[in-house]
Amino acid sequence: MKQKCRYLFSKNAFNSNAFTPGKEYAFSEEKAALGHQLFNDNMLSNNNNRSCATCHIPEKAFTDGLAKSMSLENSELARNAPSLNYAGYQHGQFWDMRKDDLEGQSSDVISNKEEMHGDLTIILAKINQDKNYQAAFKKIYHSQKAEVWQLQNVLASYIRSLAKFNSNFDEYMRGNKSAMTESQKRGFNLFVGKAQCAICHFIPLFNGTIPPTFKKTEQEVLGIAMNGENKTFDNDLGRGKFHETVAALQHSFKTPTLRNIHKTAPYMHNGGYKTLKEVMNFYNKGGGKGFGFKVDNQTLSDAPLRLTELEIDDIIEFMKALDDN
Repeated sequence: MKQKCRYLFSKNAFNSNAFTPGKEYAFSEEKAALGHQLFNDNMLSNNNNRSCATCHIPEKAFTDGLAKSMSLENSELARNAPSLNYAGYQHGQFWDMRKDDLEGQSSDVISNKEEMHGDLTIILAKINQDKNYQAAFKKIYHSQKAEVWQLQNVLASYIRSLAKFNSNFDEYMRGNKSAMTESQKRGFNLFVGKAQCAICHFIPLFNGTIPPTFKKTEQEVLGIAMNGENKTFDNDLGRGKFHETVAALQHSFKTPTLRNIHKTAPYMHNGGYKTLKEVMNFYNKGGGKGFGFKVDNQTLSDAPLRLTELEIDDIIEFMKALDDN
């Protein structure tokens, strides 16, 4: 029997089914296991030479460690590969939130000519000719042949399984007071206080999904530069590309989770910030406006935080406590 959730920091406090498109997409361990197999199968790419795991490596919290992911032609793509950990607890996928859920995200990547260049019709034909895959889909969905939505659903289910909620921070909040160091405790107090991090990275998901209902995920305009030198503004429109007449959305990007952030360098949508120290220095100055960029719609306060070097170090130490164990 599943343990009853007692409070916000219980391991089973969040139900991933609340973030699915409908009841037929509900999570199951069987779906996640099949999705895991397909996630690592090169069959999803056009030339059978790339899988989802190529750009989402488990040891790197399902990123690739590059500033920007590489295309099939070995050229840089437009953005940094976001972590898939806890992606199931966001309403909006990709940095620009162009897909509402993980089901839509998977097919977008598979069919993208630069990323995998796969054809869902061809992939389904291969799946339905494979006895093992055919049997697995039939067992789960009770249909004679796998369908597109089912392929999307098993891949999404695997990604939903990647949220572990077992970091040192989680253990501390569940009563193990030795799970965090004194530096990490100071960092947490700064995170929710002077540094104002929790204004956008809502606890306990540490992303932009807004409590207490968790029915919406926010985007922010930070005024991000091309890199940590903060000399040249990054002109990527983010969500604004799909909402050209909405001034507030120009250069806006989804607020990602900070869970496992220590494993996912480099940072920001462009991968231009090599270290968490560079990221913290950007926020400490007041974002893009603080560095002199003209960002009329910046949602981040441009008031300097006036954090000391020791305080920044403590905040970074706290973020390490968000790594899954």
